[in-house]
Amino acid sequence: MTASLSSARRLFSTEHGWMAVDPFGSPAQTPSRVGVTPAAFDGAADVLSVDLPAVRAVLTAGEACGTIHTSAGSVTVYAPASGLVTILNPVVQEDPSIVAADPLGAGWLYAVLTPAAASFEALTTREPTDAVRVDS
Repeated sequence: MTASLSSARRLFSTEHGWMAVDPFGSPAQTPSRVGVTPAAFDGAADVLSVDLPAVRAVLTAGEACGTIHTSAGSVTVYAPASGLVTILNPVVQEDPSIVAADPLGAGWLYAVLTPAAASFEALTTREPTDAVRVDS
């Protein structure tokens, strides 16, 4: 079970990813939801489809793990932390446009269990504000 997004402590990566960590549990025992920031789209038009990592995939922090395809090009999704993918957001799979419409809420992408010794030093509590390059 993932924490509600309203009670979670949100951490951000420089690659415009975010991670909602349950403030009452351990990231190794409670999956953390992962998504992208609004700046990841930098005003890009419609989201057409989303490629996400497979459930049970092991991700490495900072490595590419998915792609968001927009009418303006594609945005690479980078894992904000290492861990095991436990669930994909079914809403995003049915309606990819929710990723751009509500990127910090209902548009989360997947949930991940991080190792007990995971380091979140590369993450910050401040959302990055610089623009992301959209690949055509």
